[in-house]
Amino acid sequence: MKKTIAATAVLHAICLDAAAQSGITLYGIVDAGVTHVSGNGISGDRTTVEAGQMQVSRWGVRGVEDLGNGLKARFGLESTLLNDTGVAGVATGTPSNTSLFDREATVGIAGPFGSLDMGRQNILGVQSVGLADPMGLAFAATSPNVLFAAMNHAGVYGPYGANNGGTALRQNNSVRYVSPIWRGAGFALMHGFGEQAGDAEKSTYQGASAFYNNGALAVAGAYARLKNVTNTDRLASHAYGIKYTTGVAVLKSTWAQNRLESTGRKITIFGAGVDVPVSPALTLTGAFYNTRRSGDLHDDSQQYIAIARYALSKRSTAYASLGRATTDSVVTATQINLAQGFVPVGSDAANRFTVGLMHYF
Repeated sequence: MKKTIAATAVLHAICLDAAAQSGITLYGIVDAGVTHVSGNGISGDRTTVEAGQMQVSRWGVRGVEDLGNGLKARFGLESTLLNDTGVAGVATGTPSNTSLFDREATVGIAGPFGSLDMGRQNILGVQSVGLADPMGLAFAATSPNVLFAAMNHAGVYGPYGANNGGTALRQNNSVRYVSPIWRGAGFALMHGFGEQAGDAEKSTYQGASAFYNNGALAVAGAYARLKNVTNTDRLASHAYGIKYTTGVAVLKSTWAQNRLESTGRKITIFGAGVDVPVSPALTLTGAFYNTRRSGDLHDDSQQYIAIARYALSKRSTAYASLGRATTDSVVTATQINLAQGFVPVGSDAANRFTVGLMHYF
């Protein structure tokens, strides 16, 4: 009882202190869908309930304090929510640890000079592919742009950068600067510190990006260089996106490539898609991705996806999707699967049907 009273008092004090801030926001997305996947190999069909289909389910807290003279202090804490099982946060790093705020944990300052944030945060390439991703970053667990363009595949990109063996999509111990926006244009710089003794280049991330978003046209590009823990290998990445809005549709395309210096392995991702607003509530999306490996081995994979989104309200959306993925050869457990999570081991193609509901709060 004493512990409960003490905990309640601490929580009450935190809430009172938070109320004194200029603004504290609790927000999130809860998304779940029923998915049926049929392969043409030994794996057979499967039906599952999956979290985060249109958008990754998440919850977070953001805060800002007005410091005067145009300056604001701010923080961001964001966690993945696996609402199909109730788990918050995902396992990252080597050795693996479940990180509560796996998506973001930053503190920073913003003002007329731009913004400066420190902590765990997205690499700059995410903005480039996210700006114009053909699916709007839907189906993140199987999206070529998320897994390979944004390097969110721990088995392929884990040894590189300041992520402690987790996926390279987010970098620990990083500092990110974003310039002021001038007529829709700006740039960003980011450095992830490896924090390894004896060599400041070990396990580092360095990135730069530029963007323009004004009126009908939006364009973004990013470059990144990541080192491994021994500073004996380097991973270089380029990512670009372009989006154009017409009176009847939104056209989107992305291109990205990352190259591993030691083996010459290249993984190249091309995406193209269109959003067609049929009515104020209904939007239809068509998307195509080609993912190719070259330089050491050759492999090729395609994904074709159709999505219908229906807005039940400003915060709730029902959706349905049909998708198909193919690969050059039957997927094995030891290869880099370019259709990761879509085409199962033992198959070279798969079909997917999903219906679900997404709610913002």
